[in-house]
Amino acid sequence: MANEVKKLPSDTAVEAAVADYLESGFETSIVESLVSSGWLHTPSNEGWDVGRALYVPDVLSWLESQFPEEFEKAIPGSLEGTARQVAANKLLDRLVELLGKTPTLAARTKKVSGGLLGVLRYGFSHSQRGRQKATFKNLVQFFPENPLYENVTKVARENRLRVLRQVRFDTGSTETLDLVLTVNGIPVVTMELKTDNTQAVQDAKRQYRQDRKPSKNRPLLAPGRALVHFAVSNQEVYMTTVLAGAETVFLPFNKGNGDHAGNPVNPNGSDTSYLWEEVFAPELFLRVLRDYALWEPAKKGNDGRLVFPRYHQLRATERVISSMVAHGSGERFLIQHSAGSGKTKTIAWLAHRANRAFTASGEPLFNSVIVVTDRTALDDNIKEGLDLLRASEGMVVAVDNELGSKSKKLEKALSEGGHIISCTIQTFPALARLMEAKPDLAGRKYCVIIDEAHSSQHGEAAKKLRETLVDVDLDEGEEITGDDMLLAVDSAVANSANISFVALTATPKAKTLAAYGVPDEFDPTRNVPFDLYSMSQAIEEGFILDVLSNYSTYTMFARIRDELGRTETVDESEAVNDMVRFARMHPTSIAQKVVVAVEHFRRNVMSHLGGTAKAMVVAPDRRSALTWSLKMNEYIAKKGYGDMTTLVAFSGSLGMGDDTVTEYSLNGVKDTALHFRESEECKVLIVANKFQTGFDEPRLCAMYVDKKLSGVMAVQTLSRLNRTFPGKPSPMVVDFVNDPADIVDSFKPYFKQAHIDTDIPANALSDLGDELDRAEFYTMDELDALGTAFMEKATSEKLQGLIAPIRGRWNEHMRQARMTNDKEAYADGKTFKANCVKYTNAWEFLSQIVDYQDVTLHKRAIVAGLLASNLNIERQEDDDDYTTGIELVGVSVEPVEVDADLGLPKQEIDGALPLPGFDGRPVSENSPVKTAFDEAVEKVNAILAAAGVTASDEATASAIRASYGKLAEDPQIQGMANENDAKQLASTSAFKQKGLQALLGSAQESQEVYTTLSADMDNVETVLQALAGLLVAASKDAEVKKRLGNH
Repeated sequence: MANEVKKLPSDTAVEAAVADYLESGFETSIVESLVSSGWLHTPSNEGWDVGRALYVPDVLSWLESQFPEEFEKAIPGSLEGTARQVAANKLLDRLVELLGKTPTLAARTKKVSGGLLGVLRYGFSHSQRGRQKATFKNLVQFFPENPLYENVTKVARENRLRVLRQVRFDTGSTETLDLVLTVNGIPVVTMELKTDNTQAVQDAKRQYRQDRKPSKNRPLLAPGRALVHFAVSNQEVYMTTVLAGAETVFLPFNKGNGDHAGNPVNPNGSDTSYLWEEVFAPELFLRVLRDYALWEPAKKGNDGRLVFPRYHQLRATERVISSMVAHGSGERFLIQHSAGSGKTKTIAWLAHRANRAFTASGEPLFNSVIVVTDRTALDDNIKEGLDLLRASEGMVVAVDNELGSKSKKLEKALSEGGHIISCTIQTFPALARLMEAKPDLAGRKYCVIIDEAHSSQHGEAAKKLRETLVDVDLDEGEEITGDDMLLAVDSAVANSANISFVALTATPKAKTLAAYGVPDEFDPTRNVPFDLYSMSQAIEEGFILDVLSNYSTYTMFARIRDELGRTETVDESEAVNDMVRFARMHPTSIAQKVVVAVEHFRRNVMSHLGGTAKAMVVAPDRRSALTWSLKMNEYIAKKGYGDMTTLVAFSGSLGMGDDTVTEYSLNGVKDTALHFRESEECKVLIVANKFQTGFDEPRLCAMYVDKKLSGVMAVQTLSRLNRTFPGKPSPMVVDFVNDPADIVDSFKPYFKQAHIDTDIPANALSDLGDELDRAEFYTMDELDALGTAFMEKATSEKLQGLIAPIRGRWNEHMRQARMTNDKEAYADGKTFKANCVKYTNAWEFLSQIVDYQDVTLHKRAIVAGLLASNLNIERQEDDDDYTTGIELVGVSVEPVEVDADLGLPKQEIDGALPLPGFDGRPVSENSPVKTAFDEAVEKVNAILAAAGVTASDEATASAIRASYGKLAEDPQIQGMANENDAKQLASTSAFKQKGLQALLGSAQESQEVYTTLSADMDNVETVLQALAGLLVAASKDAEVKKRLGNH
């Protein structure tokens, strides 16, 4: 008999066995960790009821131990055997019935009823024929916010938190889920585990989608029965609150790895151990169930969804509240959370947690929480978020512009304390007036949560907010002078010991980081945000799109002519700026850009999202937006494009011929934003300083930019495109104005972590003050009198009387300078006014973070602010109007770069922001360069038309621009341009050789241009001289170089 050969298992079978072994070990380590933190676990799942999806022993134990009288009504002690089991089954079936109901929110209190959260938090009742109704007030006891409630804490420790392994979920099969977490027998969390030795988190997600589809036989998987389902590997965690087969949407629940997605390496175990070691720690886990988990109703219909916080939302809120409880009021926190971070819900969770927080001695941490937003639209979103969490009528009070009948309600809320006050920075003065009328409110403790902290909270509005809330500390019995009060208020504002500030923004400015940032633990010389969820992480996690990945740049070539033939001396910078603006805003120029935008939209955008894709045009001002609207509608009608319409958005009214037009009269709809979202035909929204921030339309797929953008405004404007939508392509940007390098520079500080050096220029205020005093337009007595009068709320007439002598001296100084053509004296007068603006801005910012203890600094700030408004450089009759007599004689719009990926994720980025400056607007330190008017016209032509080539010859314009680009990138040529004038540069052999190669190489794109140039070397010499002049001008004048890139 032949020897029997033993059959070896296949490779697949071996791999499966190894995977099961490793996964089992992973599962064991998680269970052991949970048990060590207080969770219950028994090897057998004997008490698990698959059909009801309950761990029955824990359910009955909780009900009987916590509500013995009610339990007796439901299951009388006299019952035995089958009768007792029948009664228990009825009770359990009633519980299952309510757990499976769609939750609802009470109209006034927003208290959730039914469903998992309603039953856990507020219990249920059970009625039977012939027996009294049994009422169980809750299925979980949360730890109290007030640590003095020891009895409540004792009950909370009796909760039966249990972890189950390999849990059956289908009555018709033996399939199991890896882990299920229950609270008093009710399942709250399910988990599928994959070890990275053999599989990945994607396998766990796929298992949920393919093998864990809800059905009648699978009650545990039904929508709403469990709060959250986690797909977990050693490296990553994803979550979903609704299982829907292939349509299941998983969200990352990762910490972030530096500025990126994923998790940092954990040298002590799995990178994901924070899930079971931190999030599932009993006290935090129960707090999540009480304070974070929520039911969010759908906008329409009776449906909705359960919400579980994302990791960064939970982390930021818990860190802030923990620090507040540990250190009391007076701290400042900056949270840099990108668009797509769910900031509205973070604010709501912060507000409610702060409103319920207590000190260790049992005192409320804050009397009131005030949530301040920038805009009404955002305020509405915040109020919706706050409403989802409140569970007592009147807890959230909104402040309108005119309090009216609500003033009593608000006053009562402030006096009682324990309320959340929601307002905008614009409506805060109404709240301030009410609080000023009740001095006892000023010394209380407040938590102020500021949304989008970059824009409005550093100036006078923020100062007013602080001064209204601070507790002014003065010795009793001491005679109080005006100066004493001012010093006390300034000191209190700088320290704000009774106010905690939490500022949230995706794009913190340098001033925000200075006022609210914290020292970097790795580099104390830098201020950084307290908590970070970066744009980079949001993009990598798929919450927002990269708006710089598909960026097209167009340039405008134009030629203008001075019909008046003027040659007088002018201010070159003003002339150039006026004429560039004239050319760019001219209806002919805009009409050319309209053609590019409409045809690009129809060719590349319109068909996306089932034909519902939309676009936005960003115009530089209201008049340009109107022109864009008229020209686009005209072009659409001319081409017969009946499948698209436009809307225009701007504030106020504009003259158009003999008529006046408004947004409403042009659009014919009351709500432009709503109509744009809901109308299928409306494809393009043209905006001017409206809807560039806070406007959320996920189907916005393209943006046409005709406005100079930089810094925060660039990021916010282009970020209108970053919202995700099923099937949405990479957003497209067509930019007619900006240099892509400038746009990238604007995004860099906010792509990762923004930071500034902590060396705040505290002495700048004194230095600026010395400059103002030395100008001698006022005396110190006048400064003191005017400052005191303003503080004492003097009448406008009295203030004008005190301002008049100062204004008179300044006006006479400027008049004499003009009459004698004393340019230096005239510049001194302008500098004084500019310094008034600088000083006012410096005071508003620095006094919030530096306790100066110098009343003169404050009085000077008052005077500087008044003078900045009252000193006017009058336009004289002979002042130049640089655009009168100017005619646009040619215009062309040409692509420079199409569909470029600006590559932000690939770059090494340092999010350093410059220390804040205090200029109201850039002010040139040097006297203006003067030139003849006709020379200024020629310079504009050089800027816009690249060395004087007429716009009618588009091929020549392209050749010149390409030639300039090649030469500008040559280090040798660039060095020569820096050291020589145009004539010297043009005469060098190196320039002639490289210039000729660049010019003829670029001209070969057009046979006509190449033939024209190569046939006559005099033409080549002429163009090379113009190129030399252009290179030298650009090397000497950064503004020229900048405009060459933009025009």
